[in-house]
Amino acid sequence: MIDPLRMIWIGLNMGAIFILCAPFDLLLNILFRRRRPWFLIWFWSRWVFLMGGIRFKVKGKENLVPGEKYVFMSNHTHEVDIALLYLALKRDIVFVSKGEFKKVPFVGWYATLRGHIFIDRSNPAGAQYTIMRAAEKLRRQLRSVVIFPEGTYFKDGRIRPFMPGGAVLAMQTGMKVAPVAIHSKANIDSLLIKGTWKNPLRVIIGEPFSVAGKSFEDRYDVTEKVRNTVLALIDNVSSSDHSGGISSNGDKVKA
Repeated sequence: MIDPLRMIWIGLNMGAIFILCAPFDLLLNILFRRRRPWFLIWFWSRWVFLMGGIRFKVKGKENLVPGEKYVFMSNHTHEVDIALLYLALKRDIVFVSKGEFKKVPFVGWYATLRGHIFIDRSNPAGAQYTIMRAAEKLRRQLRSVVIFPEGTYFKDGRIRPFMPGGAVLAMQTGMKVAPVAIHSKANIDSLLIKGTWKNPLRVIIGEPFSVAGKSFEDRYDVTEKVRNTVLALIDNVSSSDHSGGISSNGDKVKA
């Protein structure tokens, strides 16, 4: 199937399953505010991956305690990472996203109603206030948060410096921080990912750690610890399968 037809096929399936699942998902989120169900958004993600022919593998699931909530901090490699993490984490999660996404018709509106957190990166003071308000709500809910501390995705295989918003959110909510690494040798240069049957997308979940006793001044130390852990997770999986990876300084390495 050539790319334009594959794009149309995936787009139609994404739209159809979204129209089918979104109303029920929002209704369940209203009825079960404290412990919101995650299976419909998981099903939507699974369906998109199946129709798109995208394979993935998850390592480190044993590091997560069922029913416990976390601040997941992950590198960001592609537009598909959001669906990928829904599939890998299998729990009620909300994402910290850039504010522009909130204005996207239908999808942005749906994400707003579902409780995702939108940050205005051009306004640091406003972003900090948003994090504080979000933390107050999250303390009362049994849901986890996913943040991409690089700020956006990069398809060149290098991991940029992490911003400290996730560390601050963990300190303010009391959640443990769970480092997550996303890695693959598949072709992710374009919107349509290719080659995952041979080289599936990899999600590696690191061991969560507590930030209890940490202060606001420690946010950069915590953030750097997470980044170093993500790099180490990618190095380890690269060494085990003899694939290309990321070195500890963020540069590509070859097996």
